[in-house]
Amino acid sequence: MDINTAIYLKLNAPLGKNKWLDAFGRAGAEWVIFGLAAWFVVTIFLAFAPDYRKCALVMGVTVVTALVGWALNFFFAFLVREPRPYIALGQDHSMFHPYIPSLHRWKSFPSDHAMWSFTICFMALVWHLPMAWPLFILALWIGWSRVFAGVHYPSDIIGGFAVAAFTGSVMNLFIN
Repeated sequence: MDINTAIYLKLNAPLGKNKWLDAFGRAGAEWVIFGLAAWFVVTIFLAFAPDYRKCALVMGVTVVTALVGWALNFFFAFLVREPRPYIALGQDHSMFHPYIPSLHRWKSFPSDHAMWSFTICFMALVWHLPMAWPLFILALWIGWSRVFAGVHYPSDIIGGFAVAAFTGSVMNLFIN
């Protein structure tokens, strides 16, 4: 057994054994990303208002960065074509299944949720937004939750982080 699968099985093992941990995991896997995005948008307005052109620029550049990251995610997914853990391991020890059933057969790596959440974190740092570092805690929660919920391997989260770091770094070069 490879280390990626071993870590996945360790992090996924508590699923279904504690209702509070399950609720914490489900919140992180499905809903925290919306709070992270809202925190980012509110912080932009708090940092740059009343310069609404700057607010629009920051949000626009962040959206472009995330869309480039998403395109890279699909490029790597087509290269790797890794099925979700509950399919690859032949066990359905997952909290839920993705909304687009055809994708879960081949698109586990890299994690879109990890890429989106870490892109927001990196862009908050690029724009020197206050309270940027706590966003990383939320992004880590999202990453852990996706593994705990049984829909990603740890390497999928690392892959999403790497794509976000790359696109954020490239955008930082353009901005600064």
